[in-house]
Amino acid sequence: MIEQPAFGKRVREVRRAQGLSQGDLAGEDLSPSYVSLVENGRRVPGAKIARSIAERLGTTVEALSAREESGARLTQRLDLVGQLVAARASALAGDWPAARRQLESLVAQAGADQDEVRWEARWELATVLGRLDAPDRHEAALRDLFDDPLTHSAPVLHARVAVELAQLLRAAGRLTEGVRFAEEAVRVTGELAPDRPERVQARVALVSLSVDSGEWSRAAQLGAELSTQAAPLPAGELRAGALWAVAGARYLDGQPERALELLTEAEELLAATDGVRLRLRLGRAHTLLALAAGPAPQADALMARARQAAALVGSASAGTWLAVLETAAALRRDDPAGAAERAEAIDPDAAELSPLDRARCLLHRARARRAHGAGEAAEADFKLAAEGYERAGALRLALETWRELSSGVRRAEGPDPHAVLMP
Repeated sequence: MIEQPAFGKRVREVRRAQGLSQGDLAGEDLSPSYVSLVENGRRVPGAKIARSIAERLGTTVEALSAREESGARLTQRLDLVGQLVAARASALAGDWPAARRQLESLVAQAGADQDEVRWEARWELATVLGRLDAPDRHEAALRDLFDDPLTHSAPVLHARVAVELAQLLRAAGRLTEGVRFAEEAVRVTGELAPDRPERVQARVALVSLSVDSGEWSRAAQLGAELSTQAAPLPAGELRAGALWAVAGARYLDGQPERALELLTEAEELLAATDGVRLRLRLGRAHTLLALAAGPAPQADALMARARQAAALVGSASAGTWLAVLETAAALRRDDPAGAAERAEAIDPDAAELSPLDRARCLLHRARARRAHGAGEAAEADFKLAAEGYERAGALRLALETWRELSSGVRRAEGPDPHAVLMP
């Protein structure tokens, strides 16, 4: 039995702690006004609706149905929620060290009887550690969360952590481990409503990892399913990421024109968002694929835009990516001297490059050096690229690299797998 007003109060409290509006909680099957009535204790939801509300909050009906707290415990909880809101404000302002201090203090204060707030604080702390470039602590925090009983009691939380771990391991060049967590995320999100963002995020992660690890037939199948799921999504980062992932799978399945159309649509969706990092990477992905398989006018227009973006960012990794793109553009124009000149600006050791991206950069430098007649330097780069792919678990990309080294030319037939950057 759902006891009101205790259930409604807990719903409102957890919703606010997670920064959600009543509309966010309502979704497509409830109205915000109905959520308001539940939170005010004026409606007693049935079992199905109560489960749906609990799922969206990443908790259980039992936790939301707990007896009303004592005054002292409620005061403590409200204080912790206030600290969580303050830490989020610091993060939004870009003050990551302050957010870290606030969240670590909050986690230390929250006891076992404040599980939901403590879980949210630990999740936020893991995110902040990622932004502070502390990969080991970021991974440790996520693995601790993954093992938390509360995580496994709620599919939404389970999926959130599994997807984040999959993405972190992919960025670290540990594709085999990443695939396992992405598969876990896809499995648990099968229990969620079709419109839940976690379902799409899990599938985007698995498609991306399948492409990178060389399971292209699997990626094509998953991409077809993801395309259907992405169609009804509202405009924004989630839909853009899904279309981007589908584009990579379509290209490797022999559909370059459709892949470029999807990337164009994804860029249009991202243009209205605040996801600067995502827009930069998508722009590179679009340009690299257009240089490999698109018409010259499209590739030239995208190159011009890539130069503008690199000039605005000004980081070492942005400079290296621009050099990769300009190298590929020169090779497309059959300008080996220009390609070799631009390739010298490629720095595979630039900060912020993932192991997979380092191997890809080396591959493009190797192509330019070989085209310009620098055989020994090209061979060294090809070997380093192949070994980098192997260490990351991208065995098919490694195999393609060894083949290109031994044959002396890139196979003209079929897609160029080194031209695919996934979200």
